[in-house]
Order: sequence, then structure tokens, then C-alpha cells
Amino acid sequence: MILPLSDEVTAVNTPGEIGDRVVALMPERHLYGPVLARPNPARYTFLTHYDRVTEPEVVETLLRYGVDTGPYRANVILPTGLGPITREERYWLCSPRPDEPLPPLTLLLEVVAACLETPAAPE
Repeated sequence: MILPLSDEVTAVNTPGEIGDRVVALMPERHLYGPVLARPNPARYTFLTHYDRVTEPEVVETLLRYGVDTGPYRANVILPTGLGPITREERYWLCSPRPDEPLPPLTLLLEVVAACLETPAAPE
């Protein structure tokens, strides 16, 4: 199943390590929303509400860390099955919920930026 991105819905893609930190910070920031995960290589896709154009300097910084925002009119492949193994090789880490709005792109990018400024916790 394909979700076309538009001027309403966009996506933020992160490497797994950054995505783990973003997911952990979201409740603290009162942000909730659907998150897709892909195991190999580990990547997360956060679905967001497009609220404004991301500044070029921010885009450059994000790209240096392997983070990108879905370009306008691109698509996101959604899983058609349940569980961690689907034919699309991705699964819902946080499923979409009826009547729950998508987090604004700008607020999610603030959480991503906070994760880039904070080193990963030792394992």
C-alpha cells in the first residue's frame, strides 16, 4: 500500500539509532504519531503533518546525520500485514490511531535536532 505525501502529510526518515532516541523523547514532548520501522538497514519513518517548508540550513544539517524529510509528492510504502515481518520489510513501530492528529513537522524536527545534539546513551 502506498501513501502519497502531499501538502498535508509528509515523512521524516532517520537512521535507526536516531529514530530510537526520537521515539523515546516523543511522549516527553507530548508528540504522538505513526512510526514505521525497517530492520535492514535500520531506518524509521515518522509520518507528520506538513506545517511549513524546512529551512535549507536545517535540511543540510539533517542530511549530514542521514535524516531526510520526504519530498513533496513522494510516497511512503505502508505495511500490509501485522507483525515485524511483512512482505514490504517494514512494520508499524507505533500504529496510526483513529482521530489522533499527526505531529507537526516542525515539532518533530525539533525533537530530531535535540537527539542530534545529545550523544547516544552507552549500551
